[in-house]
Amino acid sequence: MYYFDYVEPVFRPPSEARSLIFQITVGCSQNHCRFCGMYKMKQFHIRSVAEIAAEIAAVPLQHRQQYQRIFLADGDALVYPQAELLQILDLLAENFPRLTRIGAYASPNSLTTKSVTELAELKKRNCGYSISVWKVVTRKR
Repeated sequence: MYYFDYVEPVFRPPSEARSLIFQITVGCSQNHCRFCGMYKMKQFHIRSVAEIAAEIAAVPLQHRQQYQRIFLADGDALVYPQAELLQILDLLAENFPRLTRIGAYASPNSLTTKSVTELAELKKRNCGYSISVWKVVTRKR
């Protein structure tokens, strides 16, 4: 079921087939990998917390009870600034009472921008934030 407009195409791993998708970034922060053409048609940018909050509010109350899993798209959602990412996680926890898992693509580069403490805080929030690392990013030569 779609509640809002995505910047297409939206990619998600097969394990997230039943997840509600919130596109907190558009495109990929790397977007120069020779082996990956997934996000070449998109200009990378981070969407505002206000936009994400509006999308959360657009999900009908009765439907919020159904979702246990949420996927944060696009190609490198973990690049999102920590304080704002925590705000989004809090909004999701407040609005989706059955939520058990949140997944996201993350590049190795975005993982290195987070301290161990920040990663622990992400895990602690919202039923144990689950980071799905699927991308391997190589340098362009």
